[in-house]
Amino acid sequence: MNAPERHEMFTLPDGARKIELLKDSKMANCVQFNIQREDHTIANLLRVKLLAHPHVLFAAYRQPHPLEYYVELKVQTSSRTTPADVMREAIEALMLEYGNIRSAFDNELLRMDASDGRAQRAFGAFGADASEFGVGDM
Repeated sequence: MNAPERHEMFTLPDGARKIELLKDSKMANCVQFNIQREDHTIANLLRVKLLAHPHVLFAAYRQPHPLEYYVELKVQTSSRTTPADVMREAIEALMLEYGNIRSAFDNELLRMDASDGRAQRAFGAFGADASEFGVGDM
């Protein structure tokens, strides 16, 4: 079989950098970020967050090939900032946003456990049991 090993989708090779920056010589204030071992999930989140920034003129991504585990994210900014700065801001904003979601979820689980709501726990709009989602014995 010609498919790469499954672990190659997640593990960064020794000496490899997670993010590589390549300056675009044809466009001003434009950088291509090659993000290793990521796919459409993180690339689209970053693209949306970058496009919300007032100084970002262009942000798009592509995954060159399904068996190559990296995405190319191209960002162009106005002269007021750099692509690296807005990328850093976008990553920090996403970490904060998803950290808050995780905290709210964990707090709700603790609240339910404290009120002895184990029997009443339901996930989703249809009241599915947590075990159906692989959450375990709740």
